Amino acid sequence: MQPLEGTTVLDLNRRYPGAVAAMILGDFGASVIKVDAPGATVNLPDVGVTTPEQFAAFYAPDRNKKSIVVDLKKDRGREVFQRLAAQSDVLIEGFRPGVMDRLGVGYSTLAGINPRLVYCALTGYGQAGPYAALPGHDMNYVAIAGALSMIGPRDGAPCFPSHYLADQAGAGLHGTIAVLLALAARNKTGRGQYIDLAYLDGVMSLLTMEATSYFVTGKVPRRGETALTGGYPLAQVLECSDGRYFTVACFEHQFWVNLCKSIGREDLTAYDSPADPARRDWAIAELQQVFLTKTRDEWWELLKSKNTCVAPVLDYDEACDNEQVRARDMVLEFDHPAFGKIRQIGIVAKLSDTPGSVRSLGVPSGGSTDEVLSWLGYGEEDVAALREDAAVA
Repeated sequence: MQPLEGTTVLDLNRRYPGAVAAMILGDFGASVIKVDAPGATVNLPDVGVTTPEQFAAFYAPDRNKKSIVVDLKKDRGREVFQRLAAQSDVLIEGFRPGVMDRLGVGYSTLAGINPRLVYCALTGYGQAGPYAALPGHDMNYVAIAGALSMIGPRDGAPCFPSHYLADQAGAGLHGTIAVLLALAARNKTGRGQYIDLAYLDGVMSLLTMEATSYFVTGKVPRRGETALTGGYPLAQVLECSDGRYFTVACFEHQFWVNLCKSIGREDLTAYDSPADPARRDWAIAELQQVFLTKTRDEWWELLKSKNTCVAPVLDYDEACDNEQVRARDMVLEFDHPAFGKIRQIGIVAKLSDTPGSVRSLGVPSGGSTDEVLSWLGYGEEDVAALREDAAVA
C-alpha cells in the first residue's frame, strides 16, 4: 500500500520543473497522467539524449506516469480533457496566467465539472501583481527574490545557482506540499480548491534566516559579509593542496573549537565570528593557509571523526558514487530493454510503512494515449475518430 493509491493526477507541465511535483506524488502511489501537447519535444540543454525514448527512460520526473497527447485547441480534444478532469483528483499546470481559461479548461470550468478537483497553477510570479504576465526562468526569479545577490564572492559578481532554487524548491517541492495540503482539506470539506503558487514566492520563503536578520537590524545582507555567505571564519569554502575544495560550517562554537584543535590551531578558537572585520579576514586567511597543507581527501579522513561540521566538495560523479548517497538509495539503477543499465535519482522521503517506489519508467509523449482513452470509456471507433480529427495522438 502507498499513501496516494487511488489518487489520479493530471500533469500538464511542459517538462521540468512542475513535473517534479507530479513525480513525487507518483512515487507515493498516485496514478499520474501526463497530458502532452501535439508535437511536444525535448528541449533541455546539456542533457545529451538522442531520442524521446531515451529521454523518457532516464528522466526521473517522467517515471510512474502515463502520457496522452491531447490538442486542447480542438473541441474534441477539450472534451477528452474534460472527461479526464472529471475522473481526476489533482491537476498541476505551469502555463502563464489566463492560458488555461483561454483554452476553455480553466479552474472555473473544471470545478463545475468536478468540484473535488485540486487545481495547482504554478507560475513564475503568481496570478496577480505587475509581473504576473512576464515570462521567466529560475535565474530571473532567484534574482528578483534577492537570493542571487547573496551568492558569490564578496568582491565579485553574483554566481549562477546551478541547484535551481526557484524551479525545484519554489515549484517542485512547494507544489507538492500545496497539493497535499489541499487534499487533506478536501478530506474534511469534500471540496477541491485552486492553488496559486509562484516560483518567486517559493524562493522568498527559503530566505528565512536572511529575512529575520534584515527585518530586525535593517542591514541588507551582502554576499561575502554574512555568516551564511563566507563572511565569518566559521563557514568557509577552502582550497586544498590538490586544488580541490573543502567546506567548514561550524556555526556552533563547540564544533569550531573541535576543528581548531584538530588542525593544530587552537589559537583560532576565539575567532569564529569576530566583530572586527580585520580580525575576520586574518582568521579566514590563516584557516586557508592551513588547508593548503593537505589534499581534500586527506582532510576528510582526518576530520570526519572529530565531531565537527566539515565535508569535501565533491564533483557530481563523486557524489553519485558516494557511500552515504548509496546507503540512502539516492541513486537507483534499473534494467531497460533498449538502453541497458540506467540510473535515476532516488526517492527522498523514506516512509517506514508506506514507502515510495518506482513502478515504471517514463514513456515517450503519447505512449499511453490508447490506454488512457480506454480507461475513460472510449471504444476503438471513438479513438480512431479522435485520431482522424487530430484531437489526440
